[in-house]
Amino acid sequence: MRYLPHFDGRIEVFSIEGWGRHLGSAYLAEAATPAQRRALSRVRESRARALKADLKAAEKLRRTRYTATTTAAAPGRRRTETASEAEAEIVRAGAADLAARALPDPIPPREPPEGWARPRPRPSTTTSTSKHGPGTAVTADAMDTEPGSGSKE
Repeated sequence: MRYLPHFDGRIEVFSIEGWGRHLGSAYLAEAATPAQRRALSRVRESRARALKADLKAAEKLRRTRYTATTTAAAPGRRRTETASEAEAEIVRAGAADLAARALPDPIPPREPPEGWARPRPRPSTTTSTSKHGPGTAVTADAMDTEPGSGSKE
């Protein structure tokens, strides 16, 4: 199947066996409301503005600035950081980056509705009175793959 998404939560479904055969339209079960989409847009725009401001501040800090001189001399840095200031900023940046990049815990899937068919669990052990002896627990796999099972002896 091939899907062609639309921006209104609709998906056009096509068959891959019959080239171009349209199977129909599918709609999102839980589409966001227009108010939710507007709120999401505002949140994303404010986050983009904050990231742009952070980028601008980082670029300003990254640039090396030199002091002005009136005579020919070797350039001197305008501000010199101490070792403790540099180490503190490095530690702060490392801690902030890991926390910002951490993904949230995955959301576990919901239980399917009661009306849906569910697979039956395969029994792990059964009691058999075969050549293993009465009351011996034998795995279902061993019973299915026993040599000579189903043959006439």
